[in-house]
Amino acid sequence: MKKSTTGLLLGSALVIGLSGCATDFQKGGDRAGGTATASTGNAWYQQPLVCGIAGGLIGGSIGYATSGESDEESGAATGAVAGSAIGALLCADRSPEPVAEPEPMPEPEPAPAPAPEFEPVVLDSEVTFAFDSAEIRESAYPTLDQVASTLRENPRMRVSIEGHTDSVGSNQYNMDLSQRRADSVRDFLVSRGIDTNRMTTRGYGEEQPVATNETDAGRAQNRRVEINNWD
Repeated sequence: MKKSTTGLLLGSALVIGLSGCATDFQKGGDRAGGTATASTGNAWYQQPLVCGIAGGLIGGSIGYATSGESDEESGAATGAVAGSAIGALLCADRSPEPVAEPEPMPEPEPAPAPAPEFEPVVLDSEVTFAFDSAEIRESAYPTLDQVASTLRENPRMRVSIEGHTDSVGSNQYNMDLSQRRADSVRDFLVSRGIDTNRMTTRGYGEEQPVATNETDAGRAQNRRVEINNWD
């Protein structure tokens, strides 16, 4: 058999044999947990040294076989270079690229809970104060104690305390009286542990009636102290 034919057969056998070995070993490794090196994580036949030797043998054999008598050495060298490329192909990792899992979208931050609002309380002046007085009667204590309890349970809650009168008397007098009554309610709540900064007071006098001032019943409704939510 001629040298060229022998070399080509030898090279082809090495390519086919090594490729088949790689395929079989890969399948066996997949089934039985095939051996991989600690340094690269590849199987033994995919190590650069093994692939280099195999590629060199294959390329050298083909180069030698296809060269003439006078250029055997150069043919073998050329074949070795080509064998390097073959070795690289043998070493190539043909496992599919892992598909990156999309990162989960961050959960939206919950909206802050709205500040609680105070339910308005209307204090009847006939029950809360004596005539022409800003001193709180004991009959109003239970209602004001409940207001203080609500404020303690809701530290973010703030209130506006507003005093009102009927139209009897001068406007300035009624303004002053309504302010003193609003301040008295605030001072009572402070005595129950409520911070004064959580309250504001204002006297409106006779400026904001809720009923007619022409009757006793209407004037009684206008004499009042309102505790409302303070935004």
